[in-house]
Amino acid sequence: MPMQRRPFLAISMGVLAGKAQAQLQAGSQAQTGFPPRPVTLVVAFSAGSTNDILARMLAAEVSLRLGQPVPVDARPGAGGTLAVAGVARGRADGLTLVLVSTSTIPINRALYRNLSYDPYKDLAPVSISASTPNALVVKADAPMRSLAELAARLGGTPGLRYFSPGNGTSQHLSCVQLLLAVGGTSEHIPYRGPAEGIAGLLSGDTDWGFSAVPSILGLARDGQVRVLGLTGTRPLASLPDAPTFASMGVPGFEETDVWYGIAAPAGTPPEALAILRRAFAEALAQPDLQARLAAAGFYPVPPMDGPAMEVFLGRQVAFWADLVKASGATID
Repeated sequence: MPMQRRPFLAISMGVLAGKAQAQLQAGSQAQTGFPPRPVTLVVAFSAGSTNDILARMLAAEVSLRLGQPVPVDARPGAGGTLAVAGVARGRADGLTLVLVSTSTIPINRALYRNLSYDPYKDLAPVSISASTPNALVVKADAPMRSLAELAARLGGTPGLRYFSPGNGTSQHLSCVQLLLAVGGTSEHIPYRGPAEGIAGLLSGDTDWGFSAVPSILGLARDGQVRVLGLTGTRPLASLPDAPTFASMGVPGFEETDVWYGIAAPAGTPPEALAILRRAFAEALAQPDLQARLAAAGFYPVPPMDGPAMEVFLGRQVAFWADLVKASGATID
């Protein structure tokens, strides 16, 4: 399907009103009376997940700008598809939003043979809010103290096992990418979420794996896990000593940061979308929120115009589709 026919690609989640447009729309909230009641932000993964952490940070700031509470509603299950499909099929009134991500948009599109929603037709973009790298981690007392040492063991030591928060997650696929890069083998042990996966690592049931940084940041600072590498290309302020794969000369991880955005059901009135987009843009521009996001392990995402967002999401779709195919993972 041509990219220009996909609303979620063609309309940037980061396409937010410029100064002139914002001035023209400044009175729209008062004129429309939107939102008339609380705006629920649905999270597709469990409480305490990276998605949930980010959603609660955003909700507090956006609530101040909308003049209404923004409760966070965690609806985990089926790799995030239940929550996203529920919002996509819900009332298009702007009062129920969903936090989408790498997993629920490009990965699930490639992973599920019969996905119950079309992420590019059934959702209206509101914001791209943040991103975070996936961190390659081992237990602090593991014998592998560097990526090179782990790669050597993956290539020559049978029996190593890796964890993930679930089949087809970006963390699972990052592990697949690493095994392809080093030519190694390892048994996959999928868990029901990031907390369970990290618990498996700490208990010794698994040897290594990838985790979104906010899920392991406290453990890394407390010396319980060792970070051997970060995906993406940018250093992370909250883990200044952790090298990126790019800095270690390992290609293939440039696209594997996890991004998070906000979407509403397709068909949401333009006036409501404009108010929501402006509220999220203003919230994300606050230095205090930016500092808290950085401290929690997130990168700020610079605003993207329509063409830049279309290129970004098109590249993401192609990258994750190839990696899903290489992993052999499919879900009916």
